[in-house]
Amino acid sequence: MMLDKLPVVENDGLITPEVGFWAEYKYRLVWNYAKVFSLSMKAKWDSLVYIDLFAGAGHSKIKGTSRIIPSSPLLVLDLPNRFNKYIYCDIDGEKLEALKQRINRKYSSVDVSYVEDDVNENIHNIFSHIPIHNRNFKVLSFCFIDPYRMKNLHFQTIKKLSEKFVDFLVLIPSYMDAHRNLIYYINESNSTIEDFTGSVKWRENWLLAEKERIKFGTFVAGVFGEEMEKLKYIYSGLSDMDLVRSHDKNLPLYHLSFFSRHKLGYKFWKETQTYSNDQLDLL
Repeated sequence: MMLDKLPVVENDGLITPEVGFWAEYKYRLVWNYAKVFSLSMKAKWDSLVYIDLFAGAGHSKIKGTSRIIPSSPLLVLDLPNRFNKYIYCDIDGEKLEALKQRINRKYSSVDVSYVEDDVNENIHNIFSHIPIHNRNFKVLSFCFIDPYRMKNLHFQTIKKLSEKFVDFLVLIPSYMDAHRNLIYYINESNSTIEDFTGSVKWRENWLLAEKERIKFGTFVAGVFGEEMEKLKYIYSGLSDMDLVRSHDKNLPLYHLSFFSRHKLGYKFWKETQTYSNDQLDLL
């Protein structure tokens, strides 16, 4: 059984960033997939690990309302079948401290590691918190990556994590960043797209895509997916991704993209998408 509408929490006086209404769908996807993942995989793996690379403060306030909801780090802790290990990362120490306090109030017995650092510059630190997989101890991770801008995430970070057994849910800021700032990113001296997608040939490919009237945000999402495929992750095209739009003007914002090397994970993801979309229509 999937999880429905996100709970509402009281203002606890700690830092609470504002988010758009569409963030509820993102959090619900993480929540529901994590529930299926932890339930289905617990008997097959000795240790399940949840990694949140841009964890934030744990609470989010919906813009234009008084509603405060738990965000991904707390939602994934509040599951009937918890992960064995949680790794929360954020470069903002104030947000990470608020998250620690919120977790300690309700989940003090859970095994949580906190990494206050740039995830790209210190991926080895994050890596060190993941239990070691071996023949007698199997470890599987689910990693949620929620960068606000492309420059916050380097593809090399994902590539390093992919040396482990990891499923990824990645927010690609395709329109709220890539498309909006096209004029800056196509500059020859700007390496943001290459750093984010891992593609060294994106410029020449963009010239072809532009002639076909493909929008830059869509192009970047596709390049990212193709580079994930090179890491042996399942990728069948842009139809696999969710293009999330704003609710007021229906403008495209970002792509949510799931990547697994196993068909079962992909099956779980499709079920999660369908259910979460149905629930969004009810709000």
